[in-house]
Amino acid sequence: MPELKIDVKKITDRFLHDIPAHPGVYIMKDIQGNVMYIGKSNNLRSRVKQYFRKSGDTRVSVTFIRRNVTSIEFFLTDTEKEAIILENNLIKKLVPRYNIRLKDDKNFLKIRINIKEDFPALQLVRRVKEDGALYFGPYSSSRDIKSTLQYLQMVYPLRNCRDSVFKTRSRPCLYFQMGKCLGPCCGNVSREEYHAMLKEVIMFLRGQKTELLEQLKEKMNESALNQVFEQAAVFRDRIFAIERSLEKQAVVSNTLSNKDVIGLCYHEKWVSFNVLQIRKGRLDLTENFILAHNDLPEEEILASFMQQFYQQRPIPESVVVKDVPAGCKAVEEWLGDKKHGRVTIICATRGENLRMLKMAQKSARQNLISKKEREVDLELLKKRFHLKNTPHRIECYDISNFQGEAAVGSSVVFVDCFPKKNLYRKYKIRTLSGQNDFAMLAEVMSRRLKRAAEEKNYPDLCIIDGGKAQLAAVYAMYEQQKETLRHIDFISLAKESDSAGKTDERVYLINQKNPIFLKEGTEEKKILDRIRDEAHRFAVTYHRKLRSKSRLSSEVLGIPGIGEYKEKLLIIYFKSAKKVKSASLEELKQVKGIGINTAAKIYRYFHPDII
Repeated sequence: MPELKIDVKKITDRFLHDIPAHPGVYIMKDIQGNVMYIGKSNNLRSRVKQYFRKSGDTRVSVTFIRRNVTSIEFFLTDTEKEAIILENNLIKKLVPRYNIRLKDDKNFLKIRINIKEDFPALQLVRRVKEDGALYFGPYSSSRDIKSTLQYLQMVYPLRNCRDSVFKTRSRPCLYFQMGKCLGPCCGNVSREEYHAMLKEVIMFLRGQKTELLEQLKEKMNESALNQVFEQAAVFRDRIFAIERSLEKQAVVSNTLSNKDVIGLCYHEKWVSFNVLQIRKGRLDLTENFILAHNDLPEEEILASFMQQFYQQRPIPESVVVKDVPAGCKAVEEWLGDKKHGRVTIICATRGENLRMLKMAQKSARQNLISKKEREVDLELLKKRFHLKNTPHRIECYDISNFQGEAAVGSSVVFVDCFPKKNLYRKYKIRTLSGQNDFAMLAEVMSRRLKRAAEEKNYPDLCIIDGGKAQLAAVYAMYEQQKETLRHIDFISLAKESDSAGKTDERVYLINQKNPIFLKEGTEEKKILDRIRDEAHRFAVTYHRKLRSKSRLSSEVLGIPGIGEYKEKLLIIYFKSAKKVKSASLEELKQVKGIGINTAAKIYRYFHPDII
């Protein structure tokens, strides 16, 4: 519960004066009780007074907040550092409209190594558990971290199979034969030897590459002196591989310090950040963010960004910025407590820090330019198709089936013209049988709108892959729930032929008889084609997967002695009908729940010519 609550309708100079001149957090709410803004201050009275002075803050968002806020709640703290921690926790929990919001990195990829196992593998995970394993990351680029794992697999032949496969395998796999795995599943390597190699991998992931090189050179020389030349050659190859990886990194600092450089570019609506993460003088990683700033000043945005950015990321020894934010000492203390060491926020004025800051600012500016170009494209779509919303979030829906068999729906999501694959959705058609694309689209849209109402997360534009009839079927479903939903624009996209047999792309709009023809080479056609093609690809892939499983089920269930339970075991283990048909007798025996006799029946069924 808050320590103090004030009704803004009754605010007078006296009430403002009664606000404690104390460190703490203030929460501003509208008439419905929705949280509009959360802020912190070392002096709550002075900060809140700024909102209500005639000559106070004139920013548009502040004027709107002042006009619509009906109550203010205060949480008092002992220090400004405690206020920073409380503010950060409340923003994550309450998600106020006018605070900047940085995407939480709990879904970023991390590398997990369970050192308690005898033969652990390198695993990619998105959540950290209290299980005693080592976690490295988070990594913002899935492509980069997967590339790193492939590189490590070439240098260090650790196992990369799933635990379930590792426990049941009785003979080495193809990776062992290629020299990319030591074959721990079959006892080809001892636990001690495996963990010695794993120790080198951990040093690599921790960035201790210089120390690792020194150790490898010692081992190589020792092996050469003992005339174990094959082992010396292995260490030599690892040294060359690590040295090549070091050469690819640009040296940006003459010192070996660890620091982050935060570049910022401020625009009318957006603020762009570029963070250069420098470890031991080398550029280790760069991250970009574009956020709506809601007219907040640069200093306040920078402080809020740093609090959210370093919530779970590794914290360096120093952070380089253009201007030191207000409450710098409290932010330094907060960062120091999380790091368990001293952290300094540095204002770049000259030399190396200024050079790196300009580099980060240039990248932030370029990202903002790209953002503005995408804004132009979205405004073009809005104008061209008479939309009410600027289509920042576009969802495209498609149906895929074969004569009504294995009917599926799919939706792909593009945010600011970029695909967001984690938001893609698959839909099994539940209520229909036979071929009826109109009713199937209506079912998919009904389920999507229900989820949108629950999550309060709506698309700006829905694109239907089909003609006028498909659009009408979907829009009829939307109109049934229109009163409880925010406005959503709908269009459909279809390839149709004219009387002369010429095929062209047409866009159908609601309550408009004639379609809009898309000309080749126009920006709107490029955008819509890209979205529609991605929706079609995603739907067809899912449809083929279901058909493959369906064909497998029908074939396997025809084998004497095979029921639904054993059929399910085969699907889970082999994933596709093709792999079941081509499986050897030994591989079929490895499926848990499939006995020797049953495996022989399945093998003879698919290989009748083999005795």
